[in-house]
Amino acid sequence: MGGPLHKLHQLLARIQEEPDKARFLLSRGLWVSGLCRFITFGFPAGYRMRFYPSSMSAGLWRNRNLRAEDADFVGSYLQPGETFVDVGANVGQLSLAAAMRVARSGRVIAIEAHPRICKYLLGNIRLNGLTVEVHNTAIGSTEGELVFTDFRSDDMNFACATPPAGIAALRVPVRTLDSIVGNRAIDLLKVDVEGFEVDLLKGAAQTISNCRCLYIEDSELNLRRAGTSRAELYDRLTDHGFELFHLRAGRLEPASPDVPGPDDDNLIAVRPSALSDLLARTGLRLAQLTSPSPVDRRLPSARLA
Repeated sequence: MGGPLHKLHQLLARIQEEPDKARFLLSRGLWVSGLCRFITFGFPAGYRMRFYPSSMSAGLWRNRNLRAEDADFVGSYLQPGETFVDVGANVGQLSLAAAMRVARSGRVIAIEAHPRICKYLLGNIRLNGLTVEVHNTAIGSTEGELVFTDFRSDDMNFACATPPAGIAALRVPVRTLDSIVGNRAIDLLKVDVEGFEVDLLKGAAQTISNCRCLYIEDSELNLRRAGTSRAELYDRLTDHGFELFHLRAGRLEPASPDVPGPDDDNLIAVRPSALSDLLARTGLRLAQLTSPSPVDRRLPSARLA
């Protein structure tokens, strides 16, 4: 299953999926040769990133718009002097976008579990001369340790109790988000922890109570792998007093676990009292609703598009 022919088949299938096959092959060559480390590339918001040997770095080098919706939301929502927490920061694109936006009067806390990826995150921060508080740890409901696979293609790594036979693995510390953030007020919390979002929330009660808005991964597949579900994630967020939305083509649509959506989706969780401010900051609109909903009743002043 994992032999050379299988890997070749996977590579050929991946090439067929790529819109720019030549650039994809070039990125693979730069990665394998190690020449990628000599390449940096920029973004409209003013920050630069190095092409490190990682899947996210390679994807962003091939396509600057790979995570444009995420970066645009973070950049438009945050204001100078505010605080952004990035859990699952990877190589740091959203942390960099946030640090540029909140400026030196603000604060960015970036958290990345994988030691190798965290080094790339630190490298990108240094490349831009920015100040970001970085923590190399996984985040969970309790303190402890977690086993991570250590594939060269980092987008294939996952947490596990025991790694499969013959698969490289490493142990990383686990902390609660409350132990890192403490009692600090959070303007925007971004969470992407590959299905462990519910476990994170269990150890983040104080942080969540001090948070105005969350931007959180919403993947039924990843949640099920972690032993939970989209319904449980939604319930926990609404229990904390948040309204839940999906971002669709510049509009916010009320989110429900009963409505199927893409598996790589994101939730915007915002307190009802802060929704009008979110719309004003970002220029987003509420999607037209076909029938009255709790959002309409609770927020009569919010204008529907």
